Formats: sequence, C-alpha cells, structure tokens
Amino acid sequence: MPTGSTPPSSRIPAAEVTTGESRRAELLRVAIDVFGDQGFAGARIDEIARRVGIRRPSVLYHFPDKATLYYAAITAVVDEVTDLVIGAVSEPGEQLEAIADTWIDFVIERPLAARLLLRQMIDAGPLRAAQTPTGPSLQRLLSTIQQAIDERSSKDQLGDSKGIDASEFALILSSASLVWVAGQSAVEDALGLNTLSPDAIQRHRRTLRALVNQLVAASESPPEATPAEMPTPNSIPPVDPSP
Repeated sequence: MPTGSTPPSSRIPAAEVTTGESRRAELLRVAIDVFGDQGFAGARIDEIARRVGIRRPSVLYHFPDKATLYYAAITAVVDEVTDLVIGAVSEPGEQLEAIADTWIDFVIERPLAARLLLRQMIDAGPLRAAQTPTGPSLQRLLSTIQQAIDERSSKDQLGDSKGIDASEFALILSSASLVWVAGQSAVEDALGLNTLSPDAIQRHRRTLRALVNQLVAASESPPEATPAEMPTPNSIPPVDPSP
C-alpha cells in the first residue's frame, strides 16, 4: 500500500457522504422553518427531528446542541440571500432595482426564513454568546450592494459622493420587507390587509423600487442644518446704523 494512502476499511463510502450531506441540508431546511415559526426559545430539537422523520440523537449527530443548529440555520439563510443577490447583479440592468426585486422574491417565497431574520434582528440573544457565523457572507453581500451603489453614483455623475452606505441601504430595504411579510398575520388581524395577496405584493415591489430611488436621491442632497447649527437672534451680529 502506498505511503500516506487511506486504508480501504477507514474510507467513508461516497453514498454515505452524500446521504450525510443530504440529511444535514434537510435538517437545516426544517430548522429554518421551526426557528422562524417558534423562535429560538420556543423551538425544540425533538420537533425538528419529528418533522424530518428521525430521532433526536440523529439531529445531535450533525449539530451537537440547539445553539449550533440555530447558528447554522441563520448562516444558511444569509448565504442563500447573498448568492441570490450576487447572481442578480451579474445580469445587465439596474442593479439596485435588481437587488430589491431579488430580496422581495426571496422573502415572499421563504416567509419563515424572513421571519427568522426578523426575529434575529429584533432579539440577537441567541447569537450574543458566540461570534456571529454570518460574517463572511454578510461582508460579501454588503460589498456587492456597495458596488451597485457606487456604479449608480458614477452613472448619475455624483462626483466624489459615494451615495448611501451599503449597510444603511440593506437595513432600510430589508426591514421594510421583513415586516411586510413576516408580520402578515398580525397586520391582517389589526388592519385587515393581506400583505401576501398578489396585488399587495405588486404594490410592495413598486414601493421598494421607489424607495431605492429615494435612498439614492437622499444621499445626493446636502444635509439639513440642525437646530444647533441654525443662527439664533443672539448669534446674529448687530447692524451698524452709521452710513
């Protein structure tokens, strides 16, 4: 046997590797739904196992505890959004509008994933105890958005203005859709508005596109003077009455 080769008995069959990867992906898919629906505190590993059709120890084989599974679920959602956005801006056209369209398509198709993100934004408790695992993907996402903003700024000939910051752009855009989709039941109960109806979705899509333009336009305008910067009667020099 060649030096350094793996003994046949210790090799993992390709079928087992594929099965393990498929099972892990299925666990993440179900975990995203359960965490999105019930939150970190309310979610139970036993429920995730039941939905997948396995026992609790099989879940713990892939993810040793609930926090690890939660981290992996959040990371999977951010990875998916990042890949979709990068794919969207690779096509010719208005990139910021493409990002908005891609985002609304995602949250409409994955409402429980949207609710999971909203829960995490509101209460980051489960991720405070350890380093957030979404860092690399989040940085790729923000970098892609910033490139689209810079391209729009260059196209609109804004000079040295870099436009709105990618983090601010992403926060404003995402929060609008997360509440629109993830809060659908509460909104319908309180206001009688079904935010997931076809007409409502189209209105929201048009609103996001208009919001993109407003965000870019707002970054072009000079900042308004704050009360502290505005002249007061005592700060205005007296007029010399002499000719």
